[in-house]
Amino acid sequence: MSTHEESLAFLRARAAGTPLEARIDFVFAQSHEARVDALQRSVDFACNWLVEHRNKIQKDENEDLLTIQICGQLHSSGFQVEHDAAIGGHCDVVVRGDYGFLWLAEAKKHSGYSWLDKGFKQLSTRYSTGNPGQDHGEVFIYCFVQDAKSMLEKWKCELVNRNPDVTISEDKGGNPLVFHSTHKHESSGLDFCVRHKVLSLYWNPKDKQP
Repeated sequence: MSTHEESLAFLRARAAGTPLEARIDFVFAQSHEARVDALQRSVDFACNWLVEHRNKIQKDENEDLLTIQICGQLHSSGFQVEHDAAIGGHCDVVVRGDYGFLWLAEAKKHSGYSWLDKGFKQLSTRYSTGNPGQDHGEVFIYCFVQDAKSMLEKWKCELVNRNPDVTISEDKGGNPLVFHSTHKHESSGLDFCVRHKVLSLYWNPKDKQP
């Protein structure tokens, strides 16, 4: 192992379990799959930060204001991220990387499953190219009702009913607030993979209630 590799391994070990580790893995990724994995872990850190501060978020909060905060966390971690970027329209989150890497996300407040399906269709048929290195995206679901897991399970069924060509898979990391879908991209003809992630923003503390 070279001195450079030893230094990188040491830095990664010291950063284990932190946003810095995910960022290091993204920068030094040797494959598209590794970049996607590292970015998704970074997104999880950003989303967790937002959920941790849900007591400061109003139920009528604008979708864009919530999404900008996620983009801000990714920007602080060193990602080339844009909000409301012009890619086939106005995409909520755009992350670029080396070798033509392009990852997109559409964010929706849960107000009904037709609204979530609109976000999925915007991502998969309007914004994404589906080309190699650009075949992954995400749907963020801002959930202000109780039991986000049950809401996500319902969305899983609705997604398949509304899009019969979609194949569902569970999260490899075992996150119950995430699932994945795959379908043939209409433009490229290649598989397009979408991660569906619910952010549980319900907050109703009982300690001060009579």
